[in-house]
Amino acid sequence: MLTKLLKYEWKTTARVLLPVGGGVLAFTVITGVVNAILNRQNGLPALVDFFQAALNMIALLVLIFMLGVCVFVNVQRFYKLLGEQGYLMLSLPVAAWKHIAAKLICACAWSVISVVYLMGCGCILGGSLGNFSLNLGDGVTLLSPAGAAAFCMVTLLLLALLAGVYLEFYLACGIGGQFGQQRLLASIIAYFVLGFAEQILGSILLIFVAIGAIQMNVAGWASFFYTVDSFWATVYLFGIILILVVAVDAIKWAITQWLMTRRLNLA
Repeated sequence: MLTKLLKYEWKTTARVLLPVGGGVLAFTVITGVVNAILNRQNGLPALVDFFQAALNMIALLVLIFMLGVCVFVNVQRFYKLLGEQGYLMLSLPVAAWKHIAAKLICACAWSVISVVYLMGCGCILGGSLGNFSLNLGDGVTLLSPAGAAAFCMVTLLLLALLAGVYLEFYLACGIGGQFGQQRLLASIIAYFVLGFAEQILGSILLIFVAIGAIQMNVAGWASFFYTVDSFWATVYLFGIILILVVAVDAIKWAITQWLMTRRLNLA
């Protein structure tokens, strides 16, 4: 059933994102062609330079707009699940976690595609398409064990952070859904309150970790990182951060699922 939900989410979101993406790509190509032509000319009037700068600024705003549309559409899909659409979707013999998983996987997939897509559009605008290197510096490449480990760790961390962003939106929608007809306003307020609470808790956690590190012999920990290669030490550090991020994501997921199963209040 999860596969069917994923197909449904993918098709529904694609009806909006693909046309928008096609329009953005067309505008980007036009802007890239204009840049390629004008950059080869010398002694152009100031008005032409102003036109080119304005066109590139509009193109940059369009790329940002595309990313915003991607996030909005995917968050709206979950928001609708807690509204009128929920009477149909939640009547299916499907566990709440599958609904969350389907929307989260689809949202993360579209976000990754959008980022890669926007990077390609940026290269078209700058005329640097194809300039890609496997070299990470200090003789480390993506094909080496250290480079592959770092790439995988950073990729997993970014995916966990991305999932956390959407789960925070979902949690805010779940909290806002407890307020009936005022759920939109309550969801917006809940999102900002959650962000503020995360900052406070993160600061407190950082203080406790710093105090604990001092009490547990910082020199001992430092010696561990000095005994290994600096590149691998960075990988270990990213691994610790990844565990913390996944733990926070799991808490957000658990509360959202509890609200959907125990405190569901469809508007």
